[in-house]
Amino acid sequence: MKDVSEGNYDSAITKCRTLLEEVFFYVIEKKNEIPSTKGDIGKLYGQVKSLYNMHQQKEQDNRINSLLSGLEKILSAISDMRNKGSDAHGAGSNRIRIEEHHARLYVNSTMTMAEFILAVSEKR
Repeated sequence: MKDVSEGNYDSAITKCRTLLEEVFFYVIEKKNEIPSTKGDIGKLYGQVKSLYNMHQQKEQDNRINSLLSGLEKILSAISDMRNKGSDAHGAGSNRIRIEEHHARLYVNSTMTMAEFILAVSEKR
């Protein structure tokens, strides 16, 4: 949030993805497993879901399944924005302009997802 407060929205987005990647590494290693290839955050999240049985299940309440599906959308949006709109890569004049309210949404979504993953890992 410091980056958001200081107007460094691109940097905030980059740090969102990095934070999620670190959380995924942490909870994977906590199970004495080796994280899948670094760089593909989708594969890392898949590994987390598998290790912690976080897949959508028919016998589970649809609202919970909907939330789990939403986590994947959050991850995808953060990853896409980091690749196309953050300061992680050069973009020249094609850089997407990130506004403060969007940066806040990314940071808050990241924190929610990270806290949820950590809570699941603590429970199990």
